[in-house]
Parts: sequence; C-alpha cells; structure tokens
Amino acid sequence: MTSPQQSATAASHPTVFERTLVAGGTDPAVAAELERRIQIVEHDERDEPSRLPMTGREIAVYVGVSVVAVVIGLLVVVL
Repeated sequence: MTSPQQSATAASHPTVFERTLVAGGTDPAVAAELERRIQIVEHDERDEPSRLPMTGREIAVYVGVSVVAVVIGLLVVVL
C-alpha cells in the first residue's frame, strides 16, 4: 500500500481526478491510490509502441479486414 507520508502528501494536494472521485463518494485514500497507480501506468507505457496511435495505413488495413469479414459472414448466412 502507501506510506503514511505519501498519503498525507496526496491528501494535501488532491488532483481534479481525485476531487471528482471523492465528490462521487469514493474514499479519499482510494482516490489517491488510484491516481498514483494511473500515473505509474502512464509513465511506464508512455513510449510503448503498442500504445501509440494507429497510422493511416494501419487503420485502412483494420477497416479492410473488418469489411471483408462482414462480407464473408453475410455470404455464409445467405448461402
């Protein structure tokens, strides 16, 4: 879990995300822990190639494969 000092620091400077969670009924300690974990994940995955936006070519291939799959599915249903 978190150290008491870290919890005190997080509680003294809540982010907009934390304030929104607390306003929605989430315990402040839970909101602070969620914010901390999200920051860790954002930092670790910032330069991860699989998390980067798709290129135009990748989107075109994705849409093309999806359309072909739907057409094949329709042919199977019709035949």
